[in-house]
Amino acid sequence: MYAPGHLGELTQIVDFVLVDTVIEETGSREKRLRLLPSRVVVFFVLAPALFEDCSYRGCGAS
Repeated sequence: MYAPGHLGELTQIVDFVLVDTVIEETGSREKRLRLLPSRVVVFFVLAPALFEDCSYRGCGAS
């Protein structure tokens, strides 16, 4: 259903190719297989900052 690396709405704001490039350039790629790859961790860190006006249950939820 989604392209590899697709993390929902966030990838419409921040391109996952850009995230991968920055991870490579900074030498931050994981050295071993992890449950959460570096790319996913970056998006999980960015999400609360970019969507701070949204509640846990979703934007606009009452």
